[in-house]
Amino acid sequence: MTEIPSVEPPVSRPGRRAATVKIAFGLAVLAFGTLYVVRRWDELSAALGRLSWPAVLLAIPLAWLAQAAAMSSQRSIMTDLGAPLPVVPAARVYFVSQLGKYLPGSVWVMVALVALSREYHIPRKTSFTAGVLSMAFSIAVAFVVAAVLLPLGALDTVEHYWYVGLLLPVLLATLHPRVVTGVLNTALRLARREPLDTRMSYPGTFRAAGWMVLAWLLFGLHAFALVVGIGGHAGWTPLAVSIGGFALSYGIGPLFLIAPAGAGVRETALVLTLGAVAGGTAAAVAMALVSRIVLIGTDFGQAGLWTMVDRRRRARTELTAAVPARSVG
Repeated sequence: MTEIPSVEPPVSRPGRRAATVKIAFGLAVLAFGTLYVVRRWDELSAALGRLSWPAVLLAIPLAWLAQAAAMSSQRSIMTDLGAPLPVVPAARVYFVSQLGKYLPGSVWVMVALVALSREYHIPRKTSFTAGVLSMAFSIAVAFVVAAVLLPLGALDTVEHYWYVGLLLPVLLATLHPRVVTGVLNTALRLARREPLDTRMSYPGTFRAAGWMVLAWLLFGLHAFALVVGIGGHAGWTPLAVSIGGFALSYGIGPLFLIAPAGAGVRETALVLTLGAVAGGTAAAVAMALVSRIVLIGTDFGQAGLWTMVDRRRRARTELTAAVPARSVG
């Protein structure tokens, strides 16, 4: 499939009901995010007391860049499915929809993704498919990264989460363009929906996977910065364990649909994985808590930033369209 050029999409104005839903969604997300921080404030304060601030300041931009790479993966999938978006709208759709993971149940990410994509006239089946594929790419690549790096220094974790290896071949198979198209079209037919107009190409598949590899490497570097900042070990082996352990723990998170953003599940896996390189269980717990707060902050920061930038872009576009062209003569 040839690369589809990105064009400025027409934007539809949401109605009053859609605006009410958006406000309710935002308030619910903010409430759950605030509740998470408040309930763990004592633990977080103690953790911050053990960390060096340069490590935290380094971890923040690494997490920011990792999230941007993950967004680029989903944008690549959208483009390959025939729904290209410029960077700003794509970032707004991705980061705002990602806030849905802070609500109980992973379904809210998909609901928000489909609703926001409709503003840019992207069909529901296309945005839904892109959301499913984005999650599949994220989990599959996370498990591959973990499978490659964890044996270098965290064999106990490999033995504890051995069942993840059973999922890996299945997940990799489902990312094949022919397989994923067949599965999704079957699901659409069962739901009495029209099948997809196009399917993922091999170049598109590799682009999406490549962006996710970069995302997990950056997320792992963010974890490594916090490990070293809390007094953990430095070196190539702790670096490999940090990247692999973070990928494993956050790849497992979406499989537990009830926990908001995998809360608890991810931290448990992260502590088990990084305990040896962070300097003990207590240090690993502190590192996991700080990492979670950093990611919450960057999630909300990205969503707010790109929403503001997109609104200004829309305002400029509408202003330009409203100004009548001057006659020449």
